[in-house]
Amino acid sequence: MNKEALISSLDSMATETAEQSYAVNIFVRLLKQVWQIDWTVAAYDVLGHFFSFDIPYFYRFMQMDEGDEEEEKQLLIDWVNSRYALKAEDKQDLLIAIDKVNQLRMQARSA
Repeated sequence: MNKEALISSLDSMATETAEQSYAVNIFVRLLKQVWQIDWTVAAYDVLGHFFSFDIPYFYRFMQMDEGDEEEEKQLLIDWVNSRYALKAEDKQDLLIAIDKVNQLRMQARSA
């Protein structure tokens, strides 16, 4: 597994989705926090924690790495602020994002 390529791909995807879908952007950024520690966690599982607003789940992953604390703090603030802004069309976009991140993970795995 080329973790650097995977994280770089997630960063690129987060940048691409920043203006398209706020929910997808936050999900991809949260997924990055998880996959920096354990890339074997299913993206769909992470989405479940995203929908259930499971802050302690993500916070545990964030505590395991060092160096991006300000980014993590901002991500949690963005997520809290977006909680009630989730629209029905965002859910479809999130399901599409699941497929895309799984493809990115497969590409990084074979790289």
